[in-house]
Amino acid sequence: MTPSYQLRDTTTHQLLAQGLADYAAAEAALDRLDDELEHDLAANGEGAGRIRLRLDVEKVFDGAAEVVGHHVLLLGVDDPADSLPAL
Repeated sequence: MTPSYQLRDTTTHQLLAQGLADYAAAEAALDRLDDELEHDLAANGEGAGRIRLRLDVEKVFDGAAEVVGHHVLLLGVDDPADSLPAL
């Protein structure tokens, strides 16, 4: 039996993607998820501020999931670096 990979939100334990062929496919899914979330935030006028999501990459073999990696997505980091008012 060949293992597959999936992505899970670490905080809510919600499964975000499953049936991914390998770790590279999981990373590509992470990139797509990041792009989709950034797009949705911008479409709703919520580009300011920062959102941090921690996701687990899980390897699934014979029905059992094992965490094999962690990724943190930082959304809204395009804000100016000097966002505090000058004193």
